[in-house]
Amino acid sequence: MFCGNMNAQNEKSDYILFEASRQMAQGNLSAAYELFDYGMKLNPQSGTARYYLATLNRYMRNDSIALKEMEEAVRLYPDNYWYKDMLVKFYFNAGKKAEAQKVLEDMASTFPDKSDVLMMLIDLYASNNDYENMVKALDKLEVKEGKSEQLSMEKFRIYVRLKDEKSAFKEMRALADEYPNDLRYQVLIGDLYLDQGTDESKAKAFEQYKMVEAKDSSNVNVLISLSNYYQKEGNDSLCQEYILKMVTNPKLERNVRLQLVGGLVYENLQPGGDSIKMLKLFDKILAMPQEDATMHELCARYMASSNMSKERLKPVLKDMLAIEPESEIARNQLLAYAIEENDSASIYSLCKPAVEYGASEPMYYFYLGIIYYQQSKYDAAIETFNKGVSHTDAKTNLDLTVRLHSLLGDLYHQTGFPEKAFQEYDSCLIYRYDDAYVLNNYSYYLSLMKKDLDRAEKMSKRSNELEQDNATYLDTYAWILFVKKDYSGAKEVIEKALGVMGDDIDESDTTILEHAGDIYSRCGEKDNAMRYWLKAKELGGSDNPKALDKKIKKRKL
Repeated sequence: MFCGNMNAQNEKSDYILFEASRQMAQGNLSAAYELFDYGMKLNPQSGTARYYLATLNRYMRNDSIALKEMEEAVRLYPDNYWYKDMLVKFYFNAGKKAEAQKVLEDMASTFPDKSDVLMMLIDLYASNNDYENMVKALDKLEVKEGKSEQLSMEKFRIYVRLKDEKSAFKEMRALADEYPNDLRYQVLIGDLYLDQGTDESKAKAFEQYKMVEAKDSSNVNVLISLSNYYQKEGNDSLCQEYILKMVTNPKLERNVRLQLVGGLVYENLQPGGDSIKMLKLFDKILAMPQEDATMHELCARYMASSNMSKERLKPVLKDMLAIEPESEIARNQLLAYAIEENDSASIYSLCKPAVEYGASEPMYYFYLGIIYYQQSKYDAAIETFNKGVSHTDAKTNLDLTVRLHSLLGDLYHQTGFPEKAFQEYDSCLIYRYDDAYVLNNYSYYLSLMKKDLDRAEKMSKRSNELEQDNATYLDTYAWILFVKKDYSGAKEVIEKALGVMGDDIDESDTTILEHAGDIYSRCGEKDNAMRYWLKAKELGGSDNPKALDKKIKKRKL
C-alpha cells in the first residue's frame, strides 16, 4: 500500500515537472517556479526540480537559495555532470573559488573524457598562480588530446615561471625537433641560455641566435633577442643596429614596431639626440605600407616636439590626412598653417571634405563659410554656417557660436531677409549680450528700416561704450540719431567719428563720409556737407551713386 502511494506520487510529480518545463519554455517563469516547487515537495528526491529551482532562484537573484538547491541536487545525484557543471558556475558567481576547485577536481576524476573540465581547472589554477597543479592538468590534457604546440608552449611558460630550467629546455627542444622550420623555438632556446646569465650560457645563447640569423636574417624574433643580447653586453651600437633592423622589418607586428619607435623617439628627445638620424629612420618606416596613420602621427609629434619647421611637418601631415581623412589632428594643424598664411585655397581644400563627411568640428564650417562669403556665394555660405551652428555648443565654444550667428545675421540682411537676420542677432545676444560687433550691426540695420529706433539707439550706445573710438560704431550711433531727427546730437557724434578717422581714409569709409555730409546738410552747413559728399564720391561713391550725385548737384538732401 505504501509503495503504491509513492509510485502514484512520483508519477504526479513527473507530470507537474513536465508542465513546469512547458511553462518555463513559454516564458511564464512565476507559474513555472510554483510548479517546480510543488513537484519538489511531492518528490524531494527530484534532481530536475531542484536544478530548475536553482536556475530560477539565480535569475531572481536569490543566490543563497539557488546555491543551496544546486548543492542538494549534486548531493542526490553525484554522477550527474550537468548538475556539477552548474554548481561550479554558482560557486564562481558567489566568489567561492576553493569550493569550485574541489568540485572541478572531482569532475576531472569522475568524467575523464571531458576536456572542458580540465581547461576550467587550468584557468582556475592560473588565477591562483598554482603552476604545479597547472602542469599536472596540462599533462592530463596532453594524454587525452595528444601533444600540441599550444599545450607545450603553455607548459614551457609555466616551467619558466617556476624556474625549472631543465623541464623548460626539454619542452622547448621537443618543440624545436617537432617543428624544425619554425625558428621561434630555436630562438627561445637561446633566450633560456641568455637568462641563465653565466658567460658559458651567454656564449651558447649567442651561438644559437647566430645559427637562426644565418638561416633567416629577417627573423623578427632573433632580431629582438640579439638586440637584447647586445644591450646586456653593453654594446649600444650593435643594440641600436638590431633595433633599426627590427623597426624596418616588414614582418614586424604593427604594435611592436610602434612600441619600439616610440621608445626611440623618447630617447632621441633627450639631450644629445640625433634628429637627422631619427628623421632618416622615419623616412624608411613611412616608405613602407601603412595600415593606418599612427606612425605618421608619431613622426609629426616628434617633429613638433623637436621644433621643426612647418614646411617639414606639412608633408607628413598631408600623408597622414590622405591615409585617414577623418584625422582631426592632421587637418586642424594644416588648417592652422593655412589660416596663418591666409591661404584661401588650402583652407577651402581642408574644410570642404570635412564638411562633406559631416565632421563634428564647427571650425571647418566656419572657415568654409567664410570662403563662400568672400566669393559672394551667399546661399552656400548660409547653408554652411547653419550646419556649423548645429555642431556648436555655447557652453564649450561660446565665441564661435556667437560668431556663426552674427555672420548668418549679416548674410540674411545682405540677401534680403531682415527678419531672419534679426532672429540670428537675437540668438547672439542671448549667448552674449555685450557683443559690440552684433550690437552695432543689429542697431544699424534697424535704423536703415527705421524700425525699433529707441532699442537701436540703446544697442548702438552700448557698442560704443564697449569699444570706444571705433569710427564705424560711432557712425552707426550718429546715423540712428539722424534718423530720429536729433541732428545736433548726430553732428556731435559724427564729428567724433571723423576725428578718430583722421587723414587715414580709404574707400571703405565712404559710407561714413556720406553720412557726415547728410548730417551737416540737415544742420544747415552746406559747405561741410558738399566737402564730405565730394570726398565720398572721390573714393568710390556709395551704395546708391545716383542719390549721391543728386545731393551733390542740388547741394542739399
